Amino acid sequence: MKGFRPVFWLDYVNTSERGFASTYKHYIGYSMLENSASDTAEKIISWSNKAWKDIGKENIKVIPRVFLIWSHDQRDDDYWPSDIGQPSFESRWATEQLKNRLVSFIYKMAEAWDNDPRVAAVELGLWGYYGEQHIYPIFLPNSGYIIPIDFQNALGEAAAAAFKNKKVMVRNPDTFINFNFGFYWDSFALPDDNQSGEGIIDRDNWKDQMISGEVAYDWGVIDQSFLGTSPDETLKDDKKTNNLIKWIKDTHASSLGWIADYSKDDNSLSKNAARVQKILGYRYVINSATYNRRVNTGEELSLELQISNVGSAPFYYKWPVQLMLLNLKKQVVWKETANIDIRQWLPGETKTISIKTNLSTSLSAGNYILAISILDPSGNLPSLRFANTNYYNGGITPLGIIGIGQEPVYYSIKPFDALNTDNSLYYVK
Repeated sequence: MKGFRPVFWLDYVNTSERGFASTYKHYIGYSMLENSASDTAEKIISWSNKAWKDIGKENIKVIPRVFLIWSHDQRDDDYWPSDIGQPSFESRWATEQLKNRLVSFIYKMAEAWDNDPRVAAVELGLWGYYGEQHIYPIFLPNSGYIIPIDFQNALGEAAAAAFKNKKVMVRNPDTFINFNFGFYWDSFALPDDNQSGEGIIDRDNWKDQMISGEVAYDWGVIDQSFLGTSPDETLKDDKKTNNLIKWIKDTHASSLGWIADYSKDDNSLSKNAARVQKILGYRYVINSATYNRRVNTGEELSLELQISNVGSAPFYYKWPVQLMLLNLKKQVVWKETANIDIRQWLPGETKTISIKTNLSTSLSAGNYILAISILDPSGNLPSLRFANTNYYNGGITPLGIIGIGQEPVYYSIKPFDALNTDNSLYYVK
């Protein structure tokens, strides 16, 4: 749920050029999920199961955004449901019928997605072109081109009530003032839209709400000197990459799109691509692990970890931390979940984590590898990984040798595996 975030478009789901990506934005036309008021959440669930059928096998999550119309000058990309009135192309955005329909649809989205492990978070979208909650350059009489206050309140109340688990994001930090949502800044780091970035900073709710966005290359007057005109231009130039990274840090962004479309096979981009990937979202580093060198079965194992978050954001869900013992073949022979809340590991901080547990009496005396992992609750499988070179395929971070029922005989726990080439991680729905 961090880093470069490519796009799925409508029914097209393709992960062939992933690069670092483990999270994808999915743009979905409204009428694909609901074309009449009688459609239920089951239609959304059925569509999701078809579109996202196999992404769990690749350990991929999605951030869906549902939109009604793509843009004011592309009317073929109109996904307006057939039974909502359209008094005119512009004024249809302000009708009570639309407001009530979107409120009802939000509850259906939540019924489908709030407990779906494939969904990382939800961009509220819906109103306005691109789902960006504006209809620029069209102006409504009482609200200009931004989503009207009555729509903000109605949709905000629905989303806050319906989504109990998934993080919800909105487009503009000067909207939905009465609600604690995250933000997707779709002109990320673009000087022409600095007010959005500054507004996100002012809202200052990144500790518990996700920040995401898109680096836009198709508009703006002064973007070339700051970002370039393509993802490759941004990542080819240290100054441009530094500007992007500054905004990532300042807004505490977790993931970014469009920049994710850089040329993965261009080695001249790899250094700065890695820099951006590392600074987006959380990045947990285990600095030290201190534990009893010997523990008898049935006795207490005491472990103290020093963990730093050297990224820009926390992780936003309480995923379990699991302690493990591996045998010499790196097979898990004992495991236990620790009562730790990783959401509290904030960027720029180092936490001291203490774990105390009694070992199973069924363990045989011998030498073991003490290890740790963070589990995806969907299947309780290792998923989120520490940024340490101590790594075994399957999402396991080995800490060192421990003796059970005897003094330890130390040996190298190497060779380690490479995190970026491990494609074995998955979760189950």
